[in-house]
Amino acid sequence: MEVHHSKTFKNKPNYLIEWGNGTWSQDWEEKDFAIRNRYNKEDGGFNVRGSAEIPWSDFNRMIKVSIEENQFSNKELKTIIKLAIKQLIKKIFKR
Repeated sequence: MEVHHSKTFKNKPNYLIEWGNGTWSQDWEEKDFAIRNRYNKEDGGFNVRGSAEIPWSDFNRMIKVSIEENQFSNKELKTIIKLAIKQLIKKIFKR
């Protein structure tokens, strides 16, 4: 993955979320955007099987369908709604 942005977590030092161009599209003229869970190994590499790289369009579909199929708890849905509204307000008033 050609990483453009990553997020680390203080309480999980060996875990990151990364966003960037998908590995499968490295030779394409127009790259696929992707997201990945990254679990670093103690020896410096990362756990390939545990570090799934997913096309952004699939990730979005997974979230939408999970909501439609009632897979999120009410607590999880409230968190998603609060964060989405907060980001939307920031983007609207940033102009």
